[in-house]
Amino acid sequence: MPYRDRTTVESWVDEYIESHSADSLGVAVLDKNFEAGPDSGIVVVTLRTASTITFLHPEIRRGSPIWIVTFEERNETLDLDDVALRQLAEDLTALTELRTFLQRKTDAVVLAH
Repeated sequence: MPYRDRTTVESWVDEYIESHSADSLGVAVLDKNFEAGPDSGIVVVTLRTASTITFLHPEIRRGSPIWIVTFEERNETLDLDDVALRQLAEDLTALTELRTFLQRKTDAVVLAH
């Protein structure tokens, strides 16, 4: 299924950033591992106060593509003051909204086919 090719996912991410004023959230669509199909597409998100590698990717569950957020393991401790903790909370809220946005876009494309 060609509905989540790199150009499509990048346009969705750009639309989200513009419509939600989410410039502070570091978001990039990976060039590598981008294959056409229902389980293609990796969106990397850089959190401002945590070095955890975080990315969104679609998985097929019960026959439908579902966007999942993955936090890779960390080896170091994360100590945050009030300001950094608020930034992390804001980033996680934006990450949640981005995941929901990508899911809505994907669902609309699936329903159209």
